[in-house]
Amino acid sequence: MDHIIPFQAQIVIPLRERDEQFNKIQELIELKRNLLHDKQRKLQKISKQNRFLEVVKDDYLKYHTYIQNQKRDQIKALELLNTYINDLTYSGKLTKNNIEDAKQEQKRILREVKQIRATLDDIVNTTEDVQLSLNK
Repeated sequence: MDHIIPFQAQIVIPLRERDEQFNKIQELIELKRNLLHDKQRKLQKISKQNRFLEVVKDDYLKYHTYIQNQKRDQIKALELLNTYINDLTYSGKLTKNNIEDAKQEQKRILREVKQIRATLDDIVNTTEDVQLSLNK
């Protein structure tokens, strides 16, 4: 025997099921909304960090460029001084002792130039490595 369900009960049961489904959907929507808000906040934070890192990277590259220029200027100054000592040595205006002193000074200058060049090469290579790794 079939159970006879009154007409009103037949309407109420589907409405209750729909309400439950609707509530579940509303909860899912709310969860998704919260998830999206969280992701948006994280994205904003990461974006700010990336902008900060860009500034740091730019400052780092400017600093290295400045140091490179300083080292090149040091090399030019020492080479100019070396040329001047050379000119004095061959001009005949120096005594024998002065010539020996000048030669010692030239050796010291050349060692210093070599050391500065090695430092400059290291800076240039490090900067290139950093730029390559930052661009990846």
